[in-house]
Amino acid sequence: MTLTRKTTAAALAIAISFCLAPRAHAAEATRERISFKEALSLALSHNRVLRAAELSSAAAGHDVGVARGAMLPRLDALENYSNTNTPALVFANLLNQQDFGPNDFHIDRLNYPASFSNFQSMIRLTQPIFTGGRLWASLKASRDAADMAKWRAIRTRQETEFAVVQAYYGSVLLEERVGVLERALAAARAHREQADNMFRHGMVVKADVLRARVMEGTFEQERNVARNQLLTAWDALAHTLGTEDRRLAPLVNPPELARVAPVTQPGLEDLVTKALSIRPELRIVQSQIDQAEQNLKIARADYLPTLSVSAAYENDSESLVRAGNSYSVFVTGQLNLFDGLATSSRTAAAMERLSRARELEDDLRHAIALDVQRAYHALAAASENLGVARHNAAYASDAARILEDRYGSGLATNVEVLDSETERKQADMRLVEARVAVLVARAALKLASGQLNLGTEP
Repeated sequence: MTLTRKTTAAALAIAISFCLAPRAHAAEATRERISFKEALSLALSHNRVLRAAELSSAAAGHDVGVARGAMLPRLDALENYSNTNTPALVFANLLNQQDFGPNDFHIDRLNYPASFSNFQSMIRLTQPIFTGGRLWASLKASRDAADMAKWRAIRTRQETEFAVVQAYYGSVLLEERVGVLERALAAARAHREQADNMFRHGMVVKADVLRARVMEGTFEQERNVARNQLLTAWDALAHTLGTEDRRLAPLVNPPELARVAPVTQPGLEDLVTKALSIRPELRIVQSQIDQAEQNLKIARADYLPTLSVSAAYENDSESLVRAGNSYSVFVTGQLNLFDGLATSSRTAAAMERLSRARELEDDLRHAIALDVQRAYHALAAASENLGVARHNAAYASDAARILEDRYGSGLATNVEVLDSETERKQADMRLVEARVAVLVARAALKLASGQLNLGTEP
């Protein structure tokens, strides 16, 4: 019994040392530990995909101004210099400069003029009056495009938040896995030390020691693989946050992970109804339908006449000293009589695209409902698994402790102890996985129902 107490105390000391030291090594003390809220804040500020979506939305807003500007008067200043001896141009420039004299009627001067220079300065005002609805439709289509870009940015923000949940708690899960394997390895080493001592005193056979060493080596291999996976997960988290220049890592054992509990969910039908009313993708596809309707109006506008007015004030001078002044006012009407059936083809294509947009909206509604159903059942399963995993982890821990004590007293076999340690390691890992699964599944359901907005949650 004295030997048993000594070996048990030694095993406990070894286990404690291996539970603490290796984790500090795996965590790399040089890394900056951040909470989930801090990680989310960094992603919302630095994630490049999200920033690109926000810039796209801003650009689409400016495009509305371009379409609106096409409906307003346009004022241009023009300057043109010409030097020519073309008879008609020389004659016209002389008239425009209001410098035409009797000598300019000489036949030789009319037919064979010398080179003549003209500086033409003009201010021109142009205003469309009627375009068959084309400009109004273009303005509405640009507003639809701006709405699409805005809702894409909102959806990108939601997807970015969900990516942070996956990357952050995925890293936590891998670090917990490293910790579980460190503890399992420490327990295996303690058991191997105990087997060595008992073998030296003739209490067990050599096979017990060898099998204990095999288990120790297996746990060490798994620990090494998990450490490298953890480094990769930290790099993936940094990419999601857009902070590759910083050495970041999640908190060790974040408090929200320990607080995870089975979730009581609202009704599935309510969630589907909510999703069909607020999902950004539906706002996007509705804007696409509206835009397709405006594009159809634009195509049909070619069947209608157009009317515009323009006015110009002009100065003409040979040397920028004395100028002739004149003005012009034009009212222009245009009607497409035949364009090779191009307008008909454009109209038919616009109608097909409108039908396509409506089909996609209908399919999207069914896809969203399916998305919510899938996420709902996944969260329900994760919640149920969490309760099971908690009980199994407690059972496995108690069983391993009891068998270790019985082995020290000669009442249990080495195989039973090794099997119990393996079960305890697996049960601990499944508990961590179950907790992370609930966190991720809960965020996935919010994403599917269009309610994910972690940045505003307390």
